Amino acid sequence: MYLLLSGEGPSDIGVCYPAAEACRVEAFKPGPMAWLVDQWVEQVQGYEFSHLQAGLVNFVSKQHLVATRPSAVKKPSRLPGKKRAKETGYYFNNARALAQCAKELAAEIGDDVIAVLFRDSDGTASAGRGDWQTKYNSVLQGFEAEGFPHGVAMIPMPKSEAWLLCALKPESPYQHCAALEEASGNDDSPHALKNQLDAALQGQTSADELSETAKDGNIHWENIDMPSLNAFKHRLEAVVNLIIRQGS
Repeated sequence: MYLLLSGEGPSDIGVCYPAAEACRVEAFKPGPMAWLVDQWVEQVQGYEFSHLQAGLVNFVSKQHLVATRPSAVKKPSRLPGKKRAKETGYYFNNARALAQCAKELAAEIGDDVIAVLFRDSDGTASAGRGDWQTKYNSVLQGFEAEGFPHGVAMIPMPKSEAWLLCALKPESPYQHCAALEEASGNDDSPHALKNQLDAALQGQTSADELSETAKDGNIHWENIDMPSLNAFKHRLEAVVNLIIRQGS
């Protein structure tokens, strides 16, 4: 089983180094969200086996997915229409492109591939792209349109800092975290999640530092109860179990 990840930058899923739009694990610098994916797969499998450390991970950037946007579906079913928010097509087409990449990789390696599409749901970059549920559904519908059952939507609300802050805040970690999903995703906000996380970690919030924090097992993802994170965990669990059942 392989993982194919797509994110937005070094502080979430990660990036290729040297810079590239797609890479194999040897050239991939995983961010904290990549370690979350890896560790949750381990959790579901019930034994220690890091796909990142075993070299069973590929990465494709958002730019690559936009550049390889698939042609229109001839007979759409529950697909974005003109009356739907513009964001629907953005997430839907990203998922379709990632599904196509995953199917190509699966054929190349002769193994199952889980595709995880990470996108923040709020903030200046995504202003006007609709609500969280619409975005989440759009990703799953994009995977479905390509006939790809192993796709996972990873859509923090409003952004990944909320998930990290739940575990790393100095006061009452892991408690009352659903409220963090109501915070502004705008980094220019006076109470921006990015600033709150920076304060909680005393400025040690570079992409490398956040990645190491997640890699070292300092975040107990199973203890975080937040709707957007739960949706990701449940979907990844379902996909991993589907692959396990099909292989048994």
